[in-house]
Amino acid sequence: MNKKNSENGLMPMLFKGACLLLVGLLTLIGLVGLILPIIPGVLFLFLAALLLAKVSSRFDALLHKNENMMTWRRRWDTSNALPLLQRVKLSFSLVARSVVTGVEATVNSLKKANSSS
Repeated sequence: MNKKNSENGLMPMLFKGACLLLVGLLTLIGLVGLILPIIPGVLFLFLAALLLAKVSSRFDALLHKNENMMTWRRRWDTSNALPLLQRVKLSFSLVARSVVTGVEATVNSLKKANSSS
């Protein structure tokens, strides 16, 4: 890292800004996912919460008080034993499985609606 950027704190501010943008995007996708059954909304909201906890110490403390979040976080932390490539593959497979499950649920509900008409 450039010494000039580290002295005035420019890089941490740019990093935090980029993280907050990503948190906003993940939250938006998560909220859409709560409405649409195809997108795994809870997963994106969880990832947004994890990223925000890395940026904000207050939010991290708030998450430590929430028992449900601590259960999810323990599961996430135990996956730290995996190499990064395997963690990325695991994350993609979880998202893909959630999307397939959502599509199947949508197709089944449409079939059920058509058969009852």
